[in-house]
Amino acid sequence: MGFQKLVKSPLLHPFLFAVFPLLFLHFHNAAETPFSEILIPALVTLGGVGCGLLLARLFLKDRFKRGLILSLAVVLFFSYGHVVYLLRDFGLTALSLSLGPNTLVSLVWVLLLIGFGWLIVRAKSELLRLTMVINVTALVLIVTQIISGAGLLLSSSDSSRRTEITVPEQRPDGDLPDIYYIMLDAYAGEEILNKVYRYDNSEFLDFLRARGFRVADSSRSNYCGTLLSLSSTLNLNYLDSLLKLNVRSKNRKPLANLIKHSRVVEFLRKLGYTSIAFSSGLSYTELENVDIRLTGWMSLSEFENIHLSSTPIPQLLKLGKTQYDLHRDRLNYILDKLPEIDEGSAPRFVFAHLIAPHPPFVFGAGGAPVARTRRFNFTDGSSYFLEGGKPEEYRNGYINQVDYLNGRLRLIIDKLLGKNVENPPVIILQADHGPGLGLDWYSLERTEVNERFSILSAIYLPGVSGVPVDHHFTPVNTFRLVFNSYFGTDYDYLPAAHYYSTITEPYDLTPVLKFKRAKHRTPVRLDRIR
Repeated sequence: MGFQKLVKSPLLHPFLFAVFPLLFLHFHNAAETPFSEILIPALVTLGGVGCGLLLARLFLKDRFKRGLILSLAVVLFFSYGHVVYLLRDFGLTALSLSLGPNTLVSLVWVLLLIGFGWLIVRAKSELLRLTMVINVTALVLIVTQIISGAGLLLSSSDSSRRTEITVPEQRPDGDLPDIYYIMLDAYAGEEILNKVYRYDNSEFLDFLRARGFRVADSSRSNYCGTLLSLSSTLNLNYLDSLLKLNVRSKNRKPLANLIKHSRVVEFLRKLGYTSIAFSSGLSYTELENVDIRLTGWMSLSEFENIHLSSTPIPQLLKLGKTQYDLHRDRLNYILDKLPEIDEGSAPRFVFAHLIAPHPPFVFGAGGAPVARTRRFNFTDGSSYFLEGGKPEEYRNGYINQVDYLNGRLRLIIDKLLGKNVENPPVIILQADHGPGLGLDWYSLERTEVNERFSILSAIYLPGVSGVPVDHHFTPVNTFRLVFNSYFGTDYDYLPAAHYYSTITEPYDLTPVLKFKRAKHRTPVRLDRIR
């Protein structure tokens, strides 16, 4: 089909306008989102447009008019969530009725569709020229996105400084222990929970110590964001030793590659471990070089959630399961499945990234479901408050999720320790960074660094004594410690270092040299603020 014939097609532009939002979202997140993420949403979207054209054919014979009306519907459909977000603080009261952004935009969009649809149906003039203009416009939008994303894709090759993974020449004697690495996103250390969030966590920490966990009381993360922190932990080193850092680069693909193809999994595979990972919902923390991936029957990735939030579907889903419900189901699936894993042969390495107590807050008091009206996302810190969140809402939502996790983790730990008394597993409970109540993604000076870097860090190392888990133990040494303890390696323990970077320039790492003590507030147990 020649270009001229292509742009005359009355049915081309609806498909192009439907694909454009997916390409836009992907290329603006290409550093963290593999292209495969776009395939299922694209198939569903294009299938929906095709069904729409077939349905419209029953009522309207003119192909040009069908295409124009459907394109209008597609544009309104995929712009809905963006307009609602822009009007998030706007409301209107009319005839004693209070109309929020969702209701207002829905009414206006229906009127626009009906009004312009009527004009198109009633049009007497030739619509070929208008169709050609719209087709060219849609093609330009698509090509622009491809060109803008090409540079990032071309620069996304792995720039890591790979070093050979050395394993002992002889496999260690005896049965190797299963290893559970449970990453609790944004779970704070005791001091921050006590003084900033007014939550007494001593009962849970005492439980861990009673079970033999080594708890680093003042542990702090090495980095202030998940992608930075996890890529460092899973590769046993600081990022400046793993990557050729370009402080002006916004490309997170090298970090994602370090996580997806981590040295921890590679090392353990050479020792005969079966690697198992739960799907977290964040594409950049999905371990691709594992043997088994576990996910619930119905779960959405972060990319799919963001794309869905641009449409009216979340509002319609209120009749069934919302995106918040699906996220809650995913967390519960991981918590339910963790102590029951029977996939693969022992020894096993199990990785579970729980996006909690990190927002979104989906568990209330006692784990009760929480209904949220804002659009679903995983934002934290200053981005959370730009979305309309309030400090007290953050504080209460956060400690409710800490309290719920504590109860579930108690049961999980006891089940794991009771499954194999003769060869108990290594269990790592560790956060990637602290909470974001005082985090400013654009300013170190305005960030409460003591809060953001304070983390829970507790490690169960059966049969091992005299290991260096001091009060200030940091995640970069986690697997150096595990490997030295069980596999005969002799890794040096790296000195503690902590780095802040903004959300826009993740590699412009500023050392955090001084931590201020948290402001004291009288700690209270959760039942006193419910």
